[in-house]
Amino acid sequence: MNAYTSVVRSYQQQAVNTGSPLRLVVFLYDGAIRFFRLSARAFAEGEREKAREYLLRAEKIVLELLGSLNFEAGGEIARNLSELYCFIIGRCGELSEENYAQIIEENCRLLGGLREAWVQLEQKANGEQ
Repeated sequence: MNAYTSVVRSYQQQAVNTGSPLRLVVFLYDGAIRFFRLSARAFAEGEREKAREYLLRAEKIVLELLGSLNFEAGGEIARNLSELYCFIIGRCGELSEENYAQIIEENCRLLGGLREAWVQLEQKANGEQ
């Protein structure tokens, strides 16, 4: 690990440790999107094992998002998010040689839209809008 990587990881860890719950959700979306994209790149480069590792990491993050839902407080929104997270995970089970890039991109697009919504919520909570 070089000095730059060490500093970046230290900064990221500090941000996670001190971030608001809204910011932490955004971090989770960022991570899932990043690992989905890394998976697609590795798959395209023929590195199937690495692609699978990245895919599993992305799926674990989506499962963490799913597990963090509060259905009592979140009501219909939590139910809708649950369905969407389950859809994303289900799509991963449909991956094949022919549709790998397409499904990964769809998952990233869905998560990206959700990420933006959470960023807007965070901005409103911080009085930035």
